[in-house]
Amino acid sequence: MNIESAFHLPSQSAPELLDNRSANERAILTLIRQRIALPKAEIAQLTGLSAQSATVIIKKLETDGLVKRLAPIKGGVGQPKVPFGLNANGAFSIGLKVGRRGFDMTLLDLKGNVKATLHEKFDYPTVSNLLNFAERAFGVLTKNLDKAQQNLVRGLGVAMPFEIWSWAEEAGAPKKELEEWKEFDPQTALESLLKLPVFIKNDAGAACSAEMSFGNPKRYDSFLYIFVGTFLGGGLVLNNQLINGKTGNAGAIGSLPFLSQNHQRQLITQSSLYLLESELEKAGEDAKHIYESPSYWQCNESLVENWVRETAKGLAFASQCAMSLLDLDGVIIDGAIPSNIKELLVEATQRALKDLDMRGITPAQISPGHVGVKAQSIGSANLALQANYF
Repeated sequence: MNIESAFHLPSQSAPELLDNRSANERAILTLIRQRIALPKAEIAQLTGLSAQSATVIIKKLETDGLVKRLAPIKGGVGQPKVPFGLNANGAFSIGLKVGRRGFDMTLLDLKGNVKATLHEKFDYPTVSNLLNFAERAFGVLTKNLDKAQQNLVRGLGVAMPFEIWSWAEEAGAPKKELEEWKEFDPQTALESLLKLPVFIKNDAGAACSAEMSFGNPKRYDSFLYIFVGTFLGGGLVLNNQLINGKTGNAGAIGSLPFLSQNHQRQLITQSSLYLLESELEKAGEDAKHIYESPSYWQCNESLVENWVRETAKGLAFASQCAMSLLDLDGVIIDGAIPSNIKELLVEATQRALKDLDMRGITPAQISPGHVGVKAQSIGSANLALQANYF
């Protein structure tokens, strides 16, 4: 993978890598992360390295604290095999998710375990609130690490919607407040504030990277990833590589043109959570509840059912477009929504696809995302680990 193109955009300077690893080291670390634990012989076989080369690299990774020996596998002929796994405390990363309704900061270890997380909610994001939260939350999260572990923090990953100012009306935010983001350089500001390299990615792209690393149980090599948040977003994976595109917006399905009742608009206005929020407000219900309790909703079932049905029409259209252009293995749907709602949305999208003219197109396999509600937050924290190790 081209690290420079994968973890910064043309408008950003390439972040410093604090522990940049060789291609063979990355291949072994990635393989161990995927398989959880592997003995040397299997690592050599699966990577195509000689037994001697694999042994030398694994020994170096063990000495550097990135992998560790696990309990021997007993049984079979000969000496017990000694598997190697990632050392969770071998490296850490911080993630910052800039949402349209809240900020999250997450501390992740090398194995992808969430060690700590902080959340702050708001009606709309401002630059000053972001910097205040980043400084405060970073201090709280790093207190959970001892001095040696603090020195193993490899960077700050930031997941944020690009052109955050472009949908002020839909977000219910003052246009003047969001206009501040046009002149704001988050990479420079956060590197100066936190003294760490900063890796920035589109929020849905970061969520997609989390699904690649810690989900995708069907092992799709190429897929469209859909994240249903306040605003709809997506990511694109081809041959096991997350595609950025020229400006980092590859897979940004929210901007697809969508025709409804002879009126063309963007897909974001068909399949986003803010639409359910609006309907709940009209019905006199607590609309903010869907953001404050994304794992469990208590609201009008008929409104939710209608939102699922209408949202699925947009997701089916995006799936049709992706399959016709790219002939993918499948489509993965996730979001800041409860798991039972996600299952209903997957089923509704599959039904909606049957109403579309799919002649000449391979039928799309639609699967639920595995990482879930916190995919954007976990994805942001995963960015620095990916840049250095995987």
